[in-house]
Amino acid sequence: MLRTALQPRWLALLGLIVVLCALFGWLGSWQLAVARDNGAQKAAAEAGERPVVTVQDLLPPQQSFPPEADGRVVSASGTYDPERQVLVPDRLQDGVSGWWVVTALRTPQGSLLPVVRGWVPSAQDPRAAVDAVPTDQVALTGVLQPDDAAPVEPSQLPLGQLAQVDAAVLVNLWGGPIHNGYVLLSSQETTTSAVQPVPVPAASGNAGRVDWRNVAYAVQWWVFGGFALVLWWKMVRQDHEDQHDISRDDEKVAIR
Repeated sequence: MLRTALQPRWLALLGLIVVLCALFGWLGSWQLAVARDNGAQKAAAEAGERPVVTVQDLLPPQQSFPPEADGRVVSASGTYDPERQVLVPDRLQDGVSGWWVVTALRTPQGSLLPVVRGWVPSAQDPRAAVDAVPTDQVALTGVLQPDDAAPVEPSQLPLGQLAQVDAAVLVNLWGGPIHNGYVLLSSQETTTSAVQPVPVPAASGNAGRVDWRNVAYAVQWWVFGGFALVLWWKMVRQDHEDQHDISRDDEKVAIR
């Protein structure tokens, strides 16, 4: 079998099949990426179609973050507290690493809501300064998100910066009561004329959701690749058996 498989014609065919398998593998991976993108888009569309609810109704302070709150559009009102503001580094936006500007919103009920007011490319950006924080009453809408996961390794950051947005950490800095989650600001009504940070686009809830039709397409491409290899092996085995039968016939003729 090995001698048959190593014949030039079968090696050439194997090389062609390997190239096809690589192509099929890439097409399958591409379809899987499309499945994730389509799933995320559908989740975002569904979240956008749901009615806007107040953050107090969906996520009261000091309560665990419910799964159905992830990605929901919420409204809130109150006043920002410039003394309760932190920067979160290593946040990508349009491929550029920068800082999130996270400010506490004091609601009429007295609770603190962490609000990601936007993104800045530098910690010294004027838009991240305390003077840029709106001081009047604001009414805002945004996308609710659960606390960030803890970093793999704790990092030493300058004063006023945190590695992640985590209510368990913020409550030690800001006090409470605090909402266990944060809002990515979409819009707000304010009379402040200072230029604000760049809005952060929200990742949709149900990040693991996929479009199963595209998943099926991905599996089909991978199956095609496996089938091509199996077909090559069967052809080699058949050729080996044919050559073996011919050799036995020749031996019989020679004996006669």
